[in-house]
Amino acid sequence: MPPIARTAFKIQRDVIYALLLRELSSRFGKSRGGFLWVLFEPIAHLVLPIALFGFLRDRLVPGIEYPVFLVYGFMPFLLFKAICLQIVDGVNAGQGLLSYRQVLLMDVFIAKALAHCVIQAIVFTVVLVGLAILGYEVLPHRPLELLVILALTSSLAFGLGVVFAAMTSLIPDTRPIVHVIFMPLYFISGILFPVTRFSDEWVRWMAFNPVLHLVELSRDMAMKAYEPMQYTSLIYPIALTLVSTIIGLMLYRLRYLARVTQ
Repeated sequence: MPPIARTAFKIQRDVIYALLLRELSSRFGKSRGGFLWVLFEPIAHLVLPIALFGFLRDRLVPGIEYPVFLVYGFMPFLLFKAICLQIVDGVNAGQGLLSYRQVLLMDVFIAKALAHCVIQAIVFTVVLVGLAILGYEVLPHRPLELLVILALTSSLAFGLGVVFAAMTSLIPDTRPIVHVIFMPLYFISGILFPVTRFSDEWVRWMAFNPVLHLVELSRDMAMKAYEPMQYTSLIYPIALTLVSTIIGLMLYRLRYLARVTQ
């Protein structure tokens, strides 16, 4: 019996699935230590602020426990950061895989994005279960809407990641700059403190940061008593996602793909 020819879609699906398993295996490792290492970063980012500001309890955000406030702000930020930087770094990491005729660089990007969606989902499920055991109310009151916001966060990170990957490929000196950007972004995205505590003039400028909108929307969907900033918009990150994705795909097709795979 002659072999059944596979369509291009099935080939790409199988390639992405294989790359996804490869990425998850490399992240978690073959021992329990690999999983514990994956948990280390988010837990470290949560424990330190809680230790420093936990004594304020609900004075930072009236009616809301600070650890819960922190988790639902840090969740979209870490998801955004992980996907965006993994796509940027995926250019070099995927060079060896491109020797296989079926593997495209975009397949590597998609697999890395999906892998980190899975990883962050596992990590924050563990964190939320831990907080629930400690007695905190962590269940989101609008879970479906929260999932939509996290999906939007992943999409924006993917689009910007492809743009940054193209930029760092064409101008390698910009790679460290992309990594450094996330340090100030952490502080201007309202992770540690509610932005409503700043003056209206400051908040208006901070609202140009799309991650801040995603953080505010995430908290609004998760915590019933939370009041987001007045400039919070769903349209802004959606529009930026569409624009960045289109630009990223254009760069990938017009110059980036030829440059990387030559």
